[in-house]
Amino acid sequence: MAEARSYRGQSIEDRRRQRRGRFLDAALTLFGRDGYAATSVPAVCKEAGHSSRQFYELFSDREQLLRALYDQLQTESRAAVSDALTAALRDEVGLEALLDAGVGAFVDYYAASPERTRVNFIEAVGVSPDFEEHRHAGRAEWSALLGSVTEAGQEQGLAVATTSPLVWAGYIGAVNALIVERSVTESVTTAEVMDAMRRLLRPGVIG
Repeated sequence: MAEARSYRGQSIEDRRRQRRGRFLDAALTLFGRDGYAATSVPAVCKEAGHSSRQFYELFSDREQLLRALYDQLQTESRAAVSDALTAALRDEVGLEALLDAGVGAFVDYYAASPERTRVNFIEAVGVSPDFEEHRHAGRAEWSALLGSVTEAGQEQGLAVATTSPLVWAGYIGAVNALIVERSVTESVTTAEVMDAMRRLLRPGVIG
């Protein structure tokens, strides 16, 4: 197989990944600051430092860019929560510490970036019927993750009740609302959000 062509020591695939990353970073900045509806493809290209031709080599349109960014945020936040919960289970901590590990990782991920919060919980809502189906599938992945953690906790003897996917879906919706509330109300603190999430977990979800 012939080697991939390169430019200045970089393969074509590496250059495409870098350009894609630049477009995603630009989208996070602009969608998170100005909003999805107010941001044009030319504005994204200018922010990313690439041409519209290079944009359309990677994305069919602005909505596909938003979906790619949404997926990146979802993947990163799920990984943060999963890693925190896995570590807590490995250390065989108590139930309260386990809950705080997962909730804290989620809150911290979005607290670190107002742009992440706006894109994920505001700008990505109601974009199109297809996008709403995509978001629904993403919530199902969260439900599966939380369900697997519940099972692991039960295996370790923690007092965790079996919870249905429907209940998890309700909890996820409430959590999303709390994250948005914190982003739009300056007086709401991270500690208050954490406390509210704990209250929602007990007794409606955990036991």
